[in-house]
Amino acid sequence: MNSSEIRNEIHVFINGVETQVSSEQAFLPLAQFLRSEANLPGTKIVCAEGDCGACTVLVSRWAIDGWSEFQTLNSCIAPVYLFDLCSIVTVEGLAQEDELNEVQTKMREHHGAQCGYCTPGIVCALSGLAESCAGKNKVLTEKKVRNHLTGNLCRCTGYEPILSSALSIDLKKWNSLKTRYLSTINSQRLEILAKNPIEIVEPTKAAFAPTNLQTALDLKTQTPELRIVAGATDLGVLHNKAKFFLDQVLILNKIPELSKIERTSQGLWVGAQVSLTQVEDFCENSYPELSRLLRIFASPQIKNQGTLLGNILNGSPIGDSLPAFLVLEAELHLASVRGQRVVPLTAFYKGYKFFDIQPDEIAVGLMVPPLKDGFCSKFYKVSLRKDLDISAVTFAGLFKIENSTIQEARIALGGVGPTVVRLPDLEKDLVGSQFSESVFANAGAKARSLIKPISDLRATDQYRLQVTENLFRKCFEELSQEIAPCL
Repeated sequence: MNSSEIRNEIHVFINGVETQVSSEQAFLPLAQFLRSEANLPGTKIVCAEGDCGACTVLVSRWAIDGWSEFQTLNSCIAPVYLFDLCSIVTVEGLAQEDELNEVQTKMREHHGAQCGYCTPGIVCALSGLAESCAGKNKVLTEKKVRNHLTGNLCRCTGYEPILSSALSIDLKKWNSLKTRYLSTINSQRLEILAKNPIEIVEPTKAAFAPTNLQTALDLKTQTPELRIVAGATDLGVLHNKAKFFLDQVLILNKIPELSKIERTSQGLWVGAQVSLTQVEDFCENSYPELSRLLRIFASPQIKNQGTLLGNILNGSPIGDSLPAFLVLEAELHLASVRGQRVVPLTAFYKGYKFFDIQPDEIAVGLMVPPLKDGFCSKFYKVSLRKDLDISAVTFAGLFKIENSTIQEARIALGGVGPTVVRLPDLEKDLVGSQFSESVFANAGAKARSLIKPISDLRATDQYRLQVTENLFRKCFEELSQEIAPCL
């Protein structure tokens, strides 16, 4: 097979064994394929929404610069066609020559294994953590373990022995999955396979994975109804719940330039295929407040698979990232066969699930302009739980403060209307005002009159109004403690 040939199958390595998947099987959720087709029932399907973590597996992706680190993800919501040239390790692949690995051994010794539904996913999640920490000479701490397990439920409430199991792991005894499963794969063959576009066409299903943007644009023009699928962390849930089906899809993960995240002279560039985890890690120093927000965005399994642009294009009024990027005045770059255009994110959301994007356009990336010196920011997510929960209200505030005077203000809110909103009238009122508690209290009171939240299962309208007002006070209190760098 040469690099110009079109493939009609997915090449995936499962516990070290290369498997070719084609026809209807390529459209199955990965967990279902593992259980019913690959005879690996250790991966469980429980919630089918990516919430409980029982379906957790470990995945490394091959790219031109080599294999990525193994990361956890939810296999119940991700279709098989997203895993071309991936190495997948399930709970069955953790043991070596019938000898349990270090995580499994500690889970047994400390009685961390409970009913068996959620345990395989927990073992895979902890194995991913051990793989990451052992490879970078990091230490397992309780905070790190708790954070890494936010995507895994234990319905038997066995969290204490699970934590004890994790904290007793001896990383010196960890046997690298990367060494076991990736070192023997022929990279030259993968380079050829990576250049092959994929077309899997069935009577009622079709999946296209081009290797260049122009081909993708041509496909979108010819068949505008093709649904673009990136991580499927949201769409996969809707597919499983039969809201619609991911059967006519355009996959962009074989187009290298869409996986770039980099700092340019124009600002921070985030390509369409960049995961939330990549953004969180990349922004840790340059946009620390954004990185902090992304830590509680979702579970590691979701962030490792889901993309930032997927969250932005979903356009939910409670989308966690949206208010932050509105105040950062990010710009969405859209491409079609007619060329490219740039849409400020502040103008992209026209109404509930109504966006400034044409059927034949593809979002190729997001540009975040660089912040000038003197800006301070606060991004908040309010939900019933700290981790792995849908927001009730989200808040983003960006301020430039000099000599105790607000020189510039940008405010955005989510969960208070049919779309995320900027509050330009309130921003104008704040400019020129003293940086004081009373000013922020008045701003919070005025914000109540500018928004129209609804009551739903997550919160009442009155709760959202009060929380919005309170967040202005919270913003002032926290900024006042950090004000020195802004003055």
